[in-house]
Amino acid sequence: MIALLAVPFLVYFVARSLYGSQNVEDKPSKSSTVAKKMSDISPEKAEISPSLPKELLKSEEAKQAVMEADRPSMEAMGLAYDYAHMSLVQVVEAYLADAGIDPSQVAFSYKNPATGHTFSMNETQPMTAGSTYKLPLNMLVVDAVVEGQFTLTERFDITKTDYEYKFEHDAYVNQFGGAMTIPDMQEYSLVYSENTPAYALAERLGGLDAAFAMMDKYGQSKGEIPTIRSEDNKTTTDFYIQVLEHLYRNQEKYADIIYYMDMSFPGKYYETYLTHLRVVQKPGYVGEALNVDAMVFEESPYLIALYTRYLGGSTEYSNEVNGYGYMQLTGLTYVINQWHRVNENGLA
Repeated sequence: MIALLAVPFLVYFVARSLYGSQNVEDKPSKSSTVAKKMSDISPEKAEISPSLPKELLKSEEAKQAVMEADRPSMEAMGLAYDYAHMSLVQVVEAYLADAGIDPSQVAFSYKNPATGHTFSMNETQPMTAGSTYKLPLNMLVVDAVVEGQFTLTERFDITKTDYEYKFEHDAYVNQFGGAMTIPDMQEYSLVYSENTPAYALAERLGGLDAAFAMMDKYGQSKGEIPTIRSEDNKTTTDFYIQVLEHLYRNQEKYADIIYYMDMSFPGKYYETYLTHLRVVQKPGYVGEALNVDAMVFEESPYLIALYTRYLGGSTEYSNEVNGYGYMQLTGLTYVINQWHRVNENGLA
């Protein structure tokens, strides 16, 4: 299970004051304030063509209306950038500069599935996947169930399942009497992000290496790592944005996965400052890496694969989430969402 350090009190207080309280217990329940000038930012890396129809771009008036409506929250957060006149990459770069984060520490890919607008930064740079591998893994098993290879009621022996932590493995063996169903494995690998049930899912596919080799059905990165490299768990946001789009386009098929992702980590990661929104997310943490893949249901939903490394001084040897790094990550989620609200929200 991912053990989170508490978010610093000031950040938590600001989030509560802006959006109200929400249950943020570990176990999910059902239920530079200075605006940056364009000339100060490196060239944008957007994949938006200047020939797009005007109806796919927001008017200046519409953007400014959102800026004015949201200005109190932007200023309270200390994140009042010129969102209306900057690309998403430019806004992220401005935030990183203010936070003292080297751009190489962050990779992201963004997509508005309704318009096809995409932005990305370091999208082919190898990043440690952490537990985000559990998302496409779960999708592969659902595909196998749909194809009739397995049923959702069959119980599979887990007594000899590979494990990362013996105590966790033994606890699952005891709790489930030595066998789990696929829905059991889905719930505990996604809601609680634990490894034993994920390894049990991978066993259905021939093991983790075999599962990683199958993931190219959801897309391939244009970089050196097409999907996830099994020997070191490296991946790219260029791959994961394609995974998210496949999930988004096939929500009925993957309804159970989405249900469990909906339940996971309430009020944390992408929901820290966005408790008023529905966010379907799969966080991932290990060592230096702190990541989140999400479908964010603003008025116009968007997809985001956000991967980081060494935030807050974390290293490959870190064994818990760095609290300051976590605060930096959640600041990034606010900035990305605010740019979307100003520039993309409401577009058909």
